[in-house]
Amino acid sequence: MPVDGIWTGEILGPYGWENSGVYVLENGRILGGSNRHYSSGTYKVTEGRYHAKVKVHYYGPPRTIFGENRDIFELEVKGEVQDGVIDGQIVPSDKPESTVTYRMTKRLDIPDV
Repeated sequence: MPVDGIWTGEILGPYGWENSGVYVLENGRILGGSNRHYSSGTYKVTEGRYHAKVKVHYYGPPRTIFGENRDIFELEVKGEVQDGVIDGQIVPSDKPESTVTYRMTKRLDIPDV
């Protein structure tokens, strides 16, 4: 399944799935964010496995999913792609023992120009 497109992200928190933003995946690059952060990075898909490296920048008061108060941090997203959904985990680059369940849902293909 091609992954280039517009996706929404969600994090599994104590109150269920919480929106983490909208992301554009195109040609190995990921860009996106929400009302409190913006993110950029790279991704690849190999045999149905998704792997992304992303840098997150907060522009409001930081409230990271890892309970820290940082303006900028890096993370990896690892998961499986199936039927327009990427199910996986978010892993902070500097704290690999802290993972969060994550999913992305494809909302729109990027049309050929």
